[in-house]
Amino acid sequence: MHITLVNIDPGKPFTISTKLNQIKWTSVTGQLLTSAKITDINTFDKPDNVVITKFDGAKKQGDLLNVVLPAKSVVLLTIK
Repeated sequence: MHITLVNIDPGKPFTISTKLNQIKWTSVTGQLLTSAKITDINTFDKPDNVVITKFDGAKKQGDLLNVVLPAKSVVLLTIK
């Protein structure tokens, strides 16, 4: 299963905790899309302003999924 979460706040992280009912899962991994400024874009001259990196801010704790979303980010979680 994939879950995408967005934090549009340019300066503050956001924490979310949720129970995934009726889903048997054992791990969570993620990818993070962000940049230095919320207004950054990729161009032909600067193709790496907004980059995808590994995301380690999601954890399984019992039946709960706990995620700390960095400021100005899009996070794709893969639940297995």
